[in-house]
Amino acid sequence: MKKTFLIIIGTILLLPTMAFDAFGINLTDLQHEVYRPENLPAGRLGDASPETKINDIISFITDLILYAAGSVAVLMLIFGGITYIGSLGNQERAERAKKIIKFAAIGLFVVILAYAVVTNVIDLIFRATT
Repeated sequence: MKKTFLIIIGTILLLPTMAFDAFGINLTDLQHEVYRPENLPAGRLGDASPETKINDIISFITDLILYAAGSVAVLMLIFGGITYIGSLGNQERAERAKKIIKFAAIGLFVVILAYAVVTNVIDLIFRATT
């Protein structure tokens, strides 16, 4: 069981590498395209006004938190589905898996709603100051 689990985890961890190879992307290209300083708030700040700097930093932090929370919710949905499939008729495990799926779906909904609210509030605040 432990060996099978390690094989599954290893495969999941290697999937991005295999996908990069399939699409012809190497690690250097990925670093230059994704990890550019312009993608981070510090790279865009330069001569910007204080309001723009604050807006960029707040947006970056909220996006980072919301993306991480959304990713965890999706992973929990996947985990709940795998647990449900693996319950094999065991009612306790099936109920536990249903709870995981239900709470992960609620969490994903809350993350999406929070993203919409935060985005609109930031827009309203900074539209009012300009």
